[in-house]
Amino acid sequence: MKHFHYLTSLLCNMALVLVMYMICRIEFLLENLSLFTIDWGSGDCLNLFRGGLIFDISAICYTNILYMVCVVFPCHVKETAIYHKIMKWLFVIINSIAIVINLMDSVYYPFSKHRVTTKVFNEFENENNIGKIVGHELINHWYLFLLTFIMIFAMWKLYCNPLQKVTSLKRYYVQYTLSLIVLVTLAVFGMRGAIGYTSTRPITISNAHQYVQHPAETGIVLNTPFSLIRTLNRRPPKTPVFYKSSAELDSIYSPVHYPVEGSVPNKKNVVILIVESFSSEFIGSLNKSLNGGRYKGYTPFIDSFIPSCLTFENTFCNTNVSIDAMPAVLASIPRSSEPFILSPYSLNHINSIASTLKKWDYQSAFFHGADNGSMGFQAFAAQAGFDKYYGRTEYNQDKRFNGDKDFDGTWAIWDEEFLQFYALKMSEMREPFVTAVFTATSHHPFAIPEKYKNVFRNEGQYEIHKCIRYTDNALKLFFETASKQPWFDNTIFVITADHASSRTTHAEYKSELGNCKVPILIYTPDNSVQKGKLSGVMQQIDIMPTILRLLGYDRPFIAFGRNVFDASSDEGWSMNWTHNPQFVMGDYFMQTDGDINVTSLHDYKKDPLLKNNLAGKGLQVEQDMQMKLKAIVQSYMTRMANDDVAFKDTTKQQR
Repeated sequence: MKHFHYLTSLLCNMALVLVMYMICRIEFLLENLSLFTIDWGSGDCLNLFRGGLIFDISAICYTNILYMVCVVFPCHVKETAIYHKIMKWLFVIINSIAIVINLMDSVYYPFSKHRVTTKVFNEFENENNIGKIVGHELINHWYLFLLTFIMIFAMWKLYCNPLQKVTSLKRYYVQYTLSLIVLVTLAVFGMRGAIGYTSTRPITISNAHQYVQHPAETGIVLNTPFSLIRTLNRRPPKTPVFYKSSAELDSIYSPVHYPVEGSVPNKKNVVILIVESFSSEFIGSLNKSLNGGRYKGYTPFIDSFIPSCLTFENTFCNTNVSIDAMPAVLASIPRSSEPFILSPYSLNHINSIASTLKKWDYQSAFFHGADNGSMGFQAFAAQAGFDKYYGRTEYNQDKRFNGDKDFDGTWAIWDEEFLQFYALKMSEMREPFVTAVFTATSHHPFAIPEKYKNVFRNEGQYEIHKCIRYTDNALKLFFETASKQPWFDNTIFVITADHASSRTTHAEYKSELGNCKVPILIYTPDNSVQKGKLSGVMQQIDIMPTILRLLGYDRPFIAFGRNVFDASSDEGWSMNWTHNPQFVMGDYFMQTDGDINVTSLHDYKKDPLLKNNLAGKGLQVEQDMQMKLKAIVQSYMTRMANDDVAFKDTTKQQR
């Protein structure tokens, strides 16, 4: 048996597995070729395989980490032929399982339309005919047996056997200890997808959308071991059944929206600004009763701007973390027990304001001044149907700006410069268009540009307050530039936050409800939307259906929020599921456990500090709210489990 230096053998063996994964991908593509519409002559195909390489490396690092550590572990007594024979068996068995899983999934894919995740264990846990079905499919796909045997045999024969001769114990232990540190570091980078990908968090299955033109193509980019590993502790909860018939459920709550009779299409541009940590608490004009009426806040521009906008008395976010904001604001998808883009549902087909308006020939673009791919925003923008993504890379390529000189050193391009870039790039788009931008400066470590150090100081208790002052001024400069653009007058603007800030100074904003209050402002330069503060409730997931209503959109769509102008929606409501489901309806705020059992109920207008618990006191509103929340949760979970979140025009649903 020929032996190799242990580092050489590791590299060769990992390269061998990478080839096996690529063969599995080619087999997957050939098996399901009729399901894809790939332009083989463009760069799209190359992008699919480039993305696949990143996910393959991640899966290989996850599945082979034990093998890699065992090979280089600093213990000289292991350097025997028997030990390394065991390592060979470990290598072949682990990667044979990965090959079998990948090949089996190529057969299952036509039924699921996405790579298998741990959700499959929920789907089939009560089925008793799985063995018969699997056996039937194995007979139909006999050639996969042959391919599996060839690949496993090739791994066994081509395996590079590591065996290190120990000549100096000191040198051996120094060399192997350093190698182990380097190896584990590289493996962690590989697991996180850091090879060819930039992000503040490990890649997950939703990041595959970054490399595809159509959601179905994520099956080509992903591999099944990765999909299973990244959803291992995220098996979706069982879908609750509070209402036995769909008719009863839909009578209480339905996310299907139909065109309003008599509405006239009004194809205005749509511009959505999602401002980092932009709590309602920071806005003086929304808090006139604070500090005995003396509170001014930190947003002089927004204060002057609000009288020109439409807003509501109570406006809420549906989450407390940034990665939930895009699904909520742009696709009317609230967070459930975990973030949508990290859940097993993240490969579901969805509709967003971008994909929906694409049917009206809208162009679309999403802007985020951080590294491309950061936070998974680029991937979700692709999943949501945005035509273009503009990040730090595209900003640096624009000769009108200073490139990396405008980088804040931690997160992204400073808000002022990136919002100017945003305004000017929209002037290069064909109308009508829909765009969204996600700002970043008002984020820890709460830095502002040097030129503003003596302009915006620590005027409040926390450092974020100077950032809010800075971002408020950046918004002012954005609107000054936007107002000079040809598209400005024919545009609907929306300003909101991703979530509220964790830095609060008033008791009203420290409560579970107060910590969900963010501004939602709708502005039209031509005054086509009424101005002023209306009574009632609006939440982030209401933005998409409300804007589509203002545009007179003439087709059905699915959105879990409500159109706030719908006369049939007599009760505004808002839901947040950061921990357990909590619910606002009318003047009341209700908290529940995971089974929607009521744990507290407060009249938040009379009791803003939530001290008087009204739960269990026989109020009719408690029953009404619980019934509504149960319907929302059941409808949401059912549709997510069935991948029924995007309205299918071919079904011709009726009212």
